[in-house]
Amino acid sequence: MLSKRKINKIKILNNKKKFRLDKFIELALFSSNGYYLRKKPIGKKYDFVTSPEISQMFGEIISVYLLYHWKDKINSKFNLIELGPGNGTLFKDIERTAQILPDFFANADVNLIEINEELREIQKKNLNYFTQSKIRWSKVLNFKSKLPSIIYSNEFFDCFPVRQFFNDNSHWFERYVKFNEKENKYYSINKPVISKKVLVDLRKYKKQKIYEVSYSRNKYFEQICKYLRKNRGMCILIDYGYNVKIKNFTLQAIYNHKKTSIFENIGQQDISSHVNFNELIEIAKQNKLKIDEFISQREFLIKYGILERKKKLLSKNSNLKKNLINEEVDRLINIDRMGKLFKCLVVSNL
Repeated sequence: MLSKRKINKIKILNNKKKFRLDKFIELALFSSNGYYLRKKPIGKKYDFVTSPEISQMFGEIISVYLLYHWKDKINSKFNLIELGPGNGTLFKDIERTAQILPDFFANADVNLIEINEELREIQKKNLNYFTQSKIRWSKVLNFKSKLPSIIYSNEFFDCFPVRQFFNDNSHWFERYVKFNEKENKYYSINKPVISKKVLVDLRKYKKQKIYEVSYSRNKYFEQICKYLRKNRGMCILIDYGYNVKIKNFTLQAIYNHKKTSIFENIGQQDISSHVNFNELIEIAKQNKLKIDEFISQREFLIKYGILERKKKLLSKNSNLKKNLINEEVDRLINIDRMGKLFKCLVVSNL
């Protein structure tokens, strides 16, 4: 648990007796004491391992997909933007794979969106010196360029704060957070929804018992869609999520690879939720973008050649390395592991 001083600092920032769940998540993740600003989260020694960290084959498949679409649909100066590059592993794979098409980086204005200063330094150490001369690091996505863009992310949209509502006999309640002064801890309460605007939004979900939504996630994606609609381009995002009605809230906290309460280890653990892909698809359609792909990670990786890539690597490695390669691919595409839970959405105006 955090010391009392650190817990109270988050509480003081709110200066309220109770506050919405999404505000609590935002502070726990993005305040000056927040998880994403003060801690290196990615890797086997840390809280979670992403697909690019599991296998270079993941990055290679994404790379070939991006290279092909640039050559076929753009083939000119463009913005290459990664959201939340982490350790820079995925971008490093793209760097390496792009050697088969030198014009790709020759025409790319590269922007890496990263708020964590420590991760920025790690990225700079990991990435090719030549490519670094073309890279701009930013904390926020800049929509000023009028060039066509390729925007991509892996496990980025799951980190946006969510609000949680539940329906009890046609009465909607929302989850709020309070701080117990005597016990020095946070806990959740349910508060009746009285906002007319929110109640109007909830009408479409009247047949559901629960509704979990990230308005900030939807707004961020909508900005991307508006930008692509105006300036051409594509966005490919891979994340864990769903496109069916959920029976349970998906909010979770991870500390040292184990699930915990969101009220434990505040500022020291990851808090995330499953992405509602139906809402993102609807936003893309409202902005007249095409849905090029919406399939599971398993389907995407197989469709674009991971099994062929695995076969090639197996033919060049020892038995010990072969076991590792098979394990890596199984972890990425097995429906009981990452294959089904993770989805791939590609929207475009190309």
